[in-house]
Amino acid sequence: MKKNVLIVILSCNILILGCASKSIDIQPAYTSPNTYSSWECNQISNELLRVNDKVAEFTGQQDKLYKNDQSMGWLGSIILWPLLLFIKGDGPVAAELAKFKGQKDALEQISNQKNCGAN
Repeated sequence: MKKNVLIVILSCNILILGCASKSIDIQPAYTSPNTYSSWECNQISNELLRVNDKVAEFTGQQDKLYKNDQSMGWLGSIILWPLLLFIKGDGPVAAELAKFKGQKDALEQISNQKNCGAN
C-alpha cells in the first residue's frame, strides 16, 4: 500500500514539474531592440516575417512535446509507471521558442519606433 502511494506521489510530481510547458507559457528571452536599430524598415519587415515563421514552427514543436509529455504522464501514473521515464520536459525547443519570441518583440518594438508599419 505504501509503495502505491509513493508511486502516485512521484507521478504527480513528475506531471507537475517535469512536463514540457505549453508554448503560450514560454516567456520571450530578452533581445535588445538596439540590435536592429541600424536596420532599414524593409530589413526589419523581412526579418519579422522570418522570425514569425520560426515562432510558429517552434510553437508547433513545443505543443507536440507538451501533449506527448502529458500522455506519458497520465499513462505512466495510471497504467505503466516506467513510461514516466520518457517525459522530456522543456529543452532546446523551448529555448529556441523563447529566443525567437524575444526577437519578435524586439523587432516589433523597433518597427514601431521607426514607424515602419511592419506589424
